[in-house]
Amino acid sequence: MSVIRTLHIAPGLDRHAGGALDAPLEICRYLERSGTSAAIAACYGEDDDLGYFRDSYAEVKIHPFERSFPARYSNSREFNGWLRRNLSSYDIVEIHSVFYGLAWHAARECSRVGKPCLMRPHGSLDPFDLRKHAALKKVVGPLLIRPMLANVSAAVLTSELEARRMVDYGANVRKIVLPLPVSLPETETDPVGFRRRLQIPEDALVVLFMSRIDPKKGLHLLIPAVARLQAEFGKLWFVLAGTGEEDATSSTVALLDAETKGVRVRRVGFLSGQAKSDALAAANVFALPSLNENFGIVLIEAMHAGLPLLISDEVYIHKEILGAGAALVCQPTADSVASTLRRMLDGSVDLAAMGERGRALVRSRYRPEAATELLVDTYRELLGEAQGSRERASP
Repeated sequence: MSVIRTLHIAPGLDRHAGGALDAPLEICRYLERSGTSAAIAACYGEDDDLGYFRDSYAEVKIHPFERSFPARYSNSREFNGWLRRNLSSYDIVEIHSVFYGLAWHAARECSRVGKPCLMRPHGSLDPFDLRKHAALKKVVGPLLIRPMLANVSAAVLTSELEARRMVDYGANVRKIVLPLPVSLPETETDPVGFRRRLQIPEDALVVLFMSRIDPKKGLHLLIPAVARLQAEFGKLWFVLAGTGEEDATSSTVALLDAETKGVRVRRVGFLSGQAKSDALAAANVFALPSLNENFGIVLIEAMHAGLPLLISDEVYIHKEILGAGAALVCQPTADSVASTLRRMLDGSVDLAAMGERGRALVRSRYRPEAATELLVDTYRELLGEAQGSRERASP
């Protein structure tokens, strides 16, 4: 059987882009390891950090293209010309996210030449996300997104809830639900060293938040809850790991200082590699009470590390995690976050057993090799359908 050649389109290549870049990178990493060819085409700007590719994603082929006007929408004339010349070198295209220039051009070009094409919205077509820049999206949606969705082979979603809520602007697109492959390191960790570096006592109860700093991640609920419970639990510490837009970061820091006065709190910024693994190993509870989370790669990483989860019922895979007994689920309110976290700290639940159940769930459902096998099977099905259509159309 010949090697399937895939091209993945992403908005940008900066290492701090979060899930919008993490997802296609992990997909390409595991496709390459499975014997399927994978390359990423994306924009970059002069201030973007691209050096991590050499160390972390050496097996993934990268095609970087300089942004051009309008640069803020990840547009690139260089990419447009390159795609016309090189699209025939690929069997199938995946477009990651939708509201940017490369995505629109790639969908049109694939439709023009009859190339099988998948679209992964990564939550960007969720009603929650569509509230951002809502007036503009009301115009762009029917004008640009609807024809794009109408022309792709299918939309790929990461949960049934995301599939049900996805806005398609009347395009009636085919929907396929597939888990994301997530790298799960097996390296030795140093939780004691991590705590020592941050001057956190060995017997502390550490609640860890690790994600992009964004209003939808629920930090405005979690921080007051932690502050309230610190009065009840003298050993409770909070570690905040992540970066975000300047406005979101500054408002989060201001809230953290106002609520906790900096007592038993550590901010560590963006973590990756060994530092990230050490932080997960050093925590007792992982908290992500998001207002909206279509998947949550970091939740899979946290469960793999054996951490029990505190998540909201707006995390779209919460039913699977709750059903496995790997989390307590709250509503996205400060009172619900506080009462649920209290149950995790007061001995009401066995945190170690919950963490082990999370590990078992990752092995059975979210193992990256299994997710990749499902994706490759989907490629084969779509390519077979495309071949059948060409044969029926030929005289």
